[in-house]
Amino acid sequence: MTLPPRRTLVLLVPGALAWLALAVLAPWQSASETTSVDTVSSMLGWGLWVAATIAVLVPSAVSLTCVRYVSPLSVGIAIVAADPWASAAAAIVLVVVATSRFADLMVQGGAYGDEQRFCLRTPVPYMVPAALVWAAHSGSILTGVVACAAGSWPLGITMVVLGAALTVTVPRRLHRLARRWLVVVPAGVVVHDHLVLAETFMVRRGAVSAVTVATGPSGAADLTGGVAGARLEISLSSPEKVILSEITARLAKTTGALHVSTFAVAPRRLGAFLAAARL
Repeated sequence: MTLPPRRTLVLLVPGALAWLALAVLAPWQSASETTSVDTVSSMLGWGLWVAATIAVLVPSAVSLTCVRYVSPLSVGIAIVAADPWASAAAAIVLVVVATSRFADLMVQGGAYGDEQRFCLRTPVPYMVPAALVWAAHSGSILTGVVACAAGSWPLGITMVVLGAALTVTVPRRLHRLARRWLVVVPAGVVVHDHLVLAETFMVRRGAVSAVTVATGPSGAADLTGGVAGARLEISLSSPEKVILSEITARLAKTTGALHVSTFAVAPRRLGAFLAAARL
């Protein structure tokens, strides 16, 4: 097995050590565990830690979603436990998980054959709603379980039912944010983004006439979903058909199918993509 590049190791090693430190410090575990709340909190904490550990060891887009779900919770638990060392370790983990290199490494674990995946940046319109539904989903489940353990049955049952209802839709919708990438394959480039597009959009290598870096929106068809800042603009030798998702077409106030000569996408690591694609 080939080791990750040095820069990736420099990123991952501190994150791994911080995650192991969290297991040693275990801010979710009471020293006495004399009450049912202590026992349930300990079980939840260790369950989340093990789930995230398995996810990192088996990298994929699903694993990325799992780690993104758990890592912010570790910060909250450490803060509630008033443990400065655990808070510092959890903060390091959260920073590592938020990096572009970590995201690319995780989604690459599910790549097929000779392809290289580069995660796309999250569109600005989705950032706040995603954070809110994550907080509502994870918060309702954790609050409900702990409340039941404490004997507050009306609150506990209400929150558990709410969390169960949100489980039907929230994880699947948040998972879409982890399944957005630009793919380099021998034949060309593929835009895999079912949040913005209804169908995967493939561009043959020979059809690309130019690739430039733009600092903001321009006349190119915007397939970024509404990101801020730099993006790639890929020009084609002849127009290609792209099918937008229903929500993208509605927000852009356009038809679902477009014929584009130039389109914009926003991989999180622009330079790494350009080096790999060699367009």
